[in-house]
Amino acid sequence: MEFWLRVTRSQITKEIRAGRTDTWAAFALVVRLFREAMRKRAAGDERLWGDLLRYAQDVVDRTPGA
Repeated sequence: MEFWLRVTRSQITKEIRAGRTDTWAAFALVVRLFREAMRKRAAGDERLWGDLLRYAQDVVDRTPGA
């Protein structure tokens, strides 16, 4: 987890320096989505968690080397 956080932080910094300031908002939304999916799963509703995992896997599968 630490590795991915470091890599992501570095990429966000590069994006901000390049003038793409919406990167902060996008990252915050993704983190909020992840937390909500975990919260719902803990409460017994695994639908959002499953949808999130399927979408993430689909995106990663279509982006080799990412």
